[in-house]
Amino acid sequence: MVTTDKGTYSEGPAGPPAGPSLVPGGAARLTLIGVTVALLAETLRYSLPVFVELSVGTALAVALPVALVPFLAPVLRPLLGPRVLTAAGIGGLLLSRLVAQGFGPVLDLAVVATALGLLALPALYESARGLSGVGFAIAATAGLAVDTSLRMFFGTWDAVWQSGFAAWAVCLVMVGVGVAALVRELASGVVEPPGISWRDAMGAAALGPFLALQVLVLSSPAFVASSGWLSLTMAQVVVLTGQALALAFLASGLAVRAVPGGVCVLGGTVLGVCAGAVAGTYALNGKIIVFAVVPAQVLAAWLLAVACRAPLRRAGDGGPIWRVDVGAALGGFALLAILVPYTLNPAHPLPFPNNALSACAGILIGLLASIAASRGGPLPARAPQRAVAALGACLVLLIPTAVFAMSGGEVAASADEKRLRIVSYNIRQAMHDGKLDPERVAAAIERQKANVVALQDVGRGAPASGTADLGVWLSRRLGMTLVWGPAADSQYGNAILTSLKVESSGGGRVFSGEQIHGEQVRGYRWARLRMADGTVDVWTTRLAPGEEKAAHRSAELSELVRAWSGAPRTIFAGDMGVALDGTGLEPLNGTGLRRAAGARESGSQGVFCTDDLVFSEAVSPQDGMVAVTAEAG
Repeated sequence: MVTTDKGTYSEGPAGPPAGPSLVPGGAARLTLIGVTVALLAETLRYSLPVFVELSVGTALAVALPVALVPFLAPVLRPLLGPRVLTAAGIGGLLLSRLVAQGFGPVLDLAVVATALGLLALPALYESARGLSGVGFAIAATAGLAVDTSLRMFFGTWDAVWQSGFAAWAVCLVMVGVGVAALVRELASGVVEPPGISWRDAMGAAALGPFLALQVLVLSSPAFVASSGWLSLTMAQVVVLTGQALALAFLASGLAVRAVPGGVCVLGGTVLGVCAGAVAGTYALNGKIIVFAVVPAQVLAAWLLAVACRAPLRRAGDGGPIWRVDVGAALGGFALLAILVPYTLNPAHPLPFPNNALSACAGILIGLLASIAASRGGPLPARAPQRAVAALGACLVLLIPTAVFAMSGGEVAASADEKRLRIVSYNIRQAMHDGKLDPERVAAAIERQKANVVALQDVGRGAPASGTADLGVWLSRRLGMTLVWGPAADSQYGNAILTSLKVESSGGGRVFSGEQIHGEQVRGYRWARLRMADGTVDVWTTRLAPGEEKAAHRSAELSELVRAWSGAPRTIFAGDMGVALDGTGLEPLNGTGLRRAAGARESGSQGVFCTDDLVFSEAVSPQDGMVAVTAEAG
């Protein structure tokens, strides 16, 4: 008899028979983990915008029962068996993704799909038993890399929101591969669970905060593009580079074989500092994002591998295996506890910054890894050739990025225009009837034949718009130059699109003395555009909404007027927060700015200009939009 890590067999003339694998159906299991993680990330992206439409109380009331659903796993396991738990969690997630493609991710479906996705977390640990923590982390990271890559076919606008052939093709391939892997898993023999201590089981909670960081920051090209002031193509390369290095690091054997808990705490702290420094209102931006996101990808994957190896092992002493279900359920609870407040914070400011949430996610992964560090045995070494293979595989994932880069033509900026056709539009994160629909926004702008578009509530990686890059998508769709600036955070702000030549631009945030009372941070953006007879400055902003916020609005507008400093040939366009005869707009009095008249008012949208410009036409074609024609006086 010979015992190996592949099982036990008897030697004979015909050689060893195929013994039970350390990971039954290994390739299928790795695929199942990758597809499940990818679809869960997409489910979270299309579910989060739902919460922004609700009040804080209602959003939390909806999120809490959903976050408790994975705690059904310890009940389902003894009553119906581990196979039913796997089928209900992972199979339910796959089915919900197919239904969402057909009917759209409406509120009820988004809630149900998120609940099933969280139930899939303990199901993943059940289906992955016997897999090393390294293998689990590799599969999860690879799934996220594929998901990130596929999104670039659509300019980060997820396929689930769309109905075309390409969107259906992506959906059917992902779901089909997932179903095949799930069937293989359900048909394989059950791996007997070991005894497990509570300390061991808590490592299963790491997948929740790991996914939260991935959705918000690490696997979001739009986040990297907007925060790092990079092109979306370059941001995608940065994200894939981080994922490739994470995969190569885990596969190469460079991970230390004995990991002290203190090292994990240090790693989690560094990860938390990186995430907190670049995410939220008070965040760093610029090229430093690259040096934060890429190492953070490697750290996050390594800490997940360390944390998960104890819950996945095949031998051990302790209590019942449902403790792992509880650990995974706690991870799901943490996942929503991070994502939902982060999503609500820009629109409904909470008493803490988003930086704290992203930082806590990183630190929590480190703490969970430190608990498991001394309990799960060494990380198995891997051949260096596998690192090369991991890097090579990621090169294939650059194909959608190359297609995206080649499909976007250069903007042919014009400088001989004598008239401006200006549209001011609060696109409200391109959400319409609960659906992310930037095409509807683009079509409405296109009908006005505008050469300058002032936009408000433009998301670039914001959870409220499914982490899509709306600014870049609309710029490419309309063939216009994008000038974008942050407001509430680096993923949520104002934009100017134009077919004119941009000579210079700038902007900033507006911090009033009232900010400490919970009002959202506002911002503004301006661009100096070249016309046939000189230049014109176009400004856009969104002010605090509602009559009750007149003091906030007045303070914001006062700062904006000071920043403008009375420069000539200027147009102000934006969402003033109230009807244009409302309170809080008094700082505009005496500035010499005149409002476009002669059109039915479109809510709080307003367009103003200095005396050296003349409005010749103004219309309000739909709610939230004003279109104005202007020329030199």
